[in-house]
Amino acid sequence: MAVPGILRLAISVAAVAALPPFLATAQTPSRIASPPSTMQLGIAATGVIEKIFVRDGDHVDAGQLLVTIDCRPLQAEIKVRSANLAAAQAAFERARNGPRLDEVAIGEANVGVARARAEEAQAAYERATELHEGITISRANLLQARRDARIAAAQLEDQKRRLDLLHAGTRIEDISEAAAKRDAAASLLDEAKALFDQCFLRAPEAGNVKVLATPGQFVSTNVPVTLVQLTPKEKE
Repeated sequence: MAVPGILRLAISVAAVAALPPFLATAQTPSRIASPPSTMQLGIAATGVIEKIFVRDGDHVDAGQLLVTIDCRPLQAEIKVRSANLAAAQAAFERARNGPRLDEVAIGEANVGVARARAEEAQAAYERATELHEGITISRANLLQARRDARIAAAQLEDQKRRLDLLHAGTRIEDISEAAAKRDAAASLLDEAKALFDQCFLRAPEAGNVKVLATPGQFVSTNVPVTLVQLTPKEKE
């Protein structure tokens, strides 16, 4: 005789209800939280451990400072590179802004002085050529006057070209070169700061710590060692 579907369902429910508790609940899977894995924390710097800020069993928050390395040489290097960057920045601004008005005025004055000397030297040479060589002037003195006139003329030409450069201002190539030197100095400073940041060991996340390092211990990036063990806080 066929058993109706409703009757079969009722029998199944009753059978399950009649099972012992441990068998009735065995069919329902449960999630068992796995213990968090321990992190082995080291530091990407070479030097002597300066200070340890935690003790065994302490609870720490994410980002909390754990250990510092003595990095005074890097601090000095940062100061040097900061000064180099300031000098490079000043050179770039000087190139970008071009010569000042007082520099142009000085250049014009130098041209005036050079012109007066050149005219004086040329007049002296012309007077010398009117004298009778060997009687009223020696050949050596005549050659000296000619040489002085040529030197004065060359100096005048040099001052004129310097003044032309002042009027023209800074070349685009010079500004680009100054900017490149400034950017290179900034990159070197950022590099030193990044290395200095590696002198500090911080907790990557919250948890409990076990300290393995000791103050005064030498650590090296060539032989990585664990300084602190961190057991992360169990997530609810």
